[in-house]
Amino acid sequence: MKSRKLLALLAVILVSSMILSSCTPPATPAPAQPAATEAPAQPAATEAPAQPAATEAPAAAAPTKVKIAFFATGPLDEPWSQAMVQAVERVKAKKPNGLDIEYKWFEKVPIDDYEKFIRDVIETKEYDMIWLHDASAGVDPVDNLRKAYPEQIFGVSASNYKPVGGNTYYCQMYAHEPAYLAGVIAGMMTKSDTLGMVSGFPYASVNHLLWGFMDGAKSVNPDVKFKNTYIQAWADPVKAKDTALAQIEAGADLIFAERYGAHEAARDKGILAFGNQADIHALAPETIITSPLTFWDPSFTFVVGEWFNHVTKGTPYNAPADKPIFYLMKDGGADIAPLYEFEKTLPAEVLAKFNEVKKAILDGTLVVELKKDEVKLDQ
Repeated sequence: MKSRKLLALLAVILVSSMILSSCTPPATPAPAQPAATEAPAQPAATEAPAQPAATEAPAAAAPTKVKIAFFATGPLDEPWSQAMVQAVERVKAKKPNGLDIEYKWFEKVPIDDYEKFIRDVIETKEYDMIWLHDASAGVDPVDNLRKAYPEQIFGVSASNYKPVGGNTYYCQMYAHEPAYLAGVIAGMMTKSDTLGMVSGFPYASVNHLLWGFMDGAKSVNPDVKFKNTYIQAWADPVKAKDTALAQIEAGADLIFAERYGAHEAARDKGILAFGNQADIHALAPETIITSPLTFWDPSFTFVVGEWFNHVTKGTPYNAPADKPIFYLMKDGGADIAPLYEFEKTLPAEVLAKFNEVKKAILDGTLVVELKKDEVKLDQ
């Protein structure tokens, strides 16, 4: 009996267990993981946003001003320096590269102290550009300065300096073309067939003018003769006048005043003359027919542009090392002053020839030879 009751109880327990098992919810399967090839693709290295190359870095902020120091051993009122002052003023008015140009002239700098004086000014770090507008100081000071300050830009306008390139921009003015035109007038106007020339030193910046004047005169008067005296000074008006007086006494009836002061002798003696580098007609309007003019404007503008490119773009200084920077009449580097009242008083054939030759020079049909050698004449 007891065994039957025990069997019955086990049966009940087994059935209950089966019922409970059938009522339990099945486990939720885990979500399938994407295969490795299904993982979101990472951008390749070449697809990363490109970083700007070093050369594409933003340019330095453009300066709005440039300060320039000019140095000369002579006086500022001498035509050589005045021609540069006038050029700087004209360029300043145009504001190249949007720059306001500020400048200061240091004139009458003693030759013996030239290099030291300029070094002292450079060390003030007040000026962006240094301009040596002198031939008297020689080559050595310029060479020493450019090597001592390789990051400093130097403009040099001196006839006895040789181009070296780099940070030293050697500029020259060649006004042999307008001097040739003055010679054309002189060759046709002289009655004694003798022309006087009062000049400074036998340097290229002087010689090319003398040769131009002589070649122009000889082109219209093969019989013309010349007297030339180098007074061995850049600015000595008294010596220049005395020299011109001596040439006039020796038969010269027109004077090419390459040096300032010679025109005064012509004025006092009642003969005609030509100025040089700057228009000095107003000083003796009855005497000065015209003057060959030198314009530093294009070469000065070029050097300022080189400084600007160096500062804003990091462009290395790379001045020409084989020749000076210069511009001719057709390029705006030289011209001849107006004839003023002589436009009406010169003979018609002289005016016609003058205008004919000027046109030929400007359109390139006449090439005036550039000569730089010392002028040696039988006096």
